[in-house]
Amino acid sequence: MLSSSVPRGVVRRVLLRGLSSSAATRTLPTASVDVKLVLESSIARRESSRALAAFDKLQQESAPQDPQLLQRLALLVAKRGQPHEAPRAAQIMRFLLSHPGFETDDATQLAAIYTLDSCLRARRLEDALLLFQAAKEKAILVDLPAVDALVKALVDSHRVDEAVTIVKNITAQHDVNPTEQTFQPVLVAVMQQKRYEDVMALIEHGRVHEVDFSPETYDLLVDLSLEQYTDKDVDRLGKFMEYINNALEADGYWDYDDDDDDDDKDGGDFDDDEFDEDFDDDEFD
Repeated sequence: MLSSSVPRGVVRRVLLRGLSSSAATRTLPTASVDVKLVLESSIARRESSRALAAFDKLQQESAPQDPQLLQRLALLVAKRGQPHEAPRAAQIMRFLLSHPGFETDDATQLAAIYTLDSCLRARRLEDALLLFQAAKEKAILVDLPAVDALVKALVDSHRVDEAVTIVKNITAQHDVNPTEQTFQPVLVAVMQQKRYEDVMALIEHGRVHEVDFSPETYDLLVDLSLEQYTDKDVDRLGKFMEYINNALEADGYWDYDDDDDDDDKDGGDFDDDEFDEDFDDDEFD
């Protein structure tokens, strides 16, 4: 039995929330029905602010929500809403995705992608990450441009390790196929921290999972290594350069005979002997 000390109004609200959507709809007060009609018409007219106001009104009345209608609302706010409304779209999407019985479809994927993009454009990185995680738990695939934008936003916010984790996970799953453009900002950021071993590991992770790296990516990293050269890092940079050369050769970009001929014609812009001398351990004993 319920305690007599519990207010009846509280008990009534709890019981109403436990009803199924179809049953609850039949018991909606006239005011709630009117507000729902406003919500539907606002979505149809693409009036995001008015639709959000109606949604808030329904929430205040503890009225049951139509999942498909909320999905349309989130998509509308993400596409047409003001930048400050982007977190609201993310909140609605996370609310939907958190329900075990909610069945996702192509429209859900589209809404998730648009909402993720709107959060990133509004510089709401935390909201974007929460939505990305919620979509992942529901096995919703976000497209490559959204992944690239999220990774770049993490790097720009100096959250490099989180970017590395996302890139590795996405690459290993083979659902979305990252390119070297996905890897580039992360590799450069890790390289700037002089984490040469981590750079090699990340490149190798990509190569194992069939990501093609061109000389463009390697050149960026080599240029950084030359800027960072110090006596202290000779051994580590030497191993890094050896790895890069081996990767170029394995990927068919490196031809020793052609390089030797080019060096002779150009006057030898890059002297292997000088490079060996620069990285001679005996010099620093």
